[in-house]
Amino acid sequence: MYYKIENIISDTHRKQLIDVYNSLPSELAHQDYNLFDVDKRHPEKSQVEMECFGAIDQYASNHEKTFRHYFLDYTEESFTKFHSDNDDEVGLTIVTFLDASDDLKGGQALAMLPYEKRGRPQNKYRKGDAPLNERCIPKVIDMHVGQSLVYDKHLIHGVGQVERGNRLVLISWYGHAI
Repeated sequence: MYYKIENIISDTHRKQLIDVYNSLPSELAHQDYNLFDVDKRHPEKSQVEMECFGAIDQYASNHEKTFRHYFLDYTEESFTKFHSDNDDEVGLTIVTFLDASDDLKGGQALAMLPYEKRGRPQNKYRKGDAPLNERCIPKVIDMHVGQSLVYDKHLIHGVGQVERGNRLVLISWYGHAI
């Protein structure tokens, strides 16, 4: 499996994380590497030590240590271009879907998965070379508020552009901290 959808946090922890987000100053970014037009907020060390972050840290406890937590609020026109976290420092990424407006349109988690179909079915034709193991299948990942998307540094992923509303997530990276 290239990714998993997990129920890691409780609703109480989700609400506490939203409170932490709301307590932080807004940091509007036109572009922050692969992120476009997002509000990115960094919790303070004392906040990261709160119990609401603990369930996520516990889930990832087989990784060396927490590398970073940060919040992203995707609003109209926000998106994340396709990329991988293939970095020597990041081993595991957990994206926790904290909240969304009722009118959210767009903003879905996306992945590019490899094509693994080996043989051609007898009843279908083929033109061109099969893209075996090429990451060419775009996949929309269905998530609900409160769920976490878990993947390693090799998954090519992104977020579809938000057309309306907003989507709030917590990004948690684990691996080898500097």
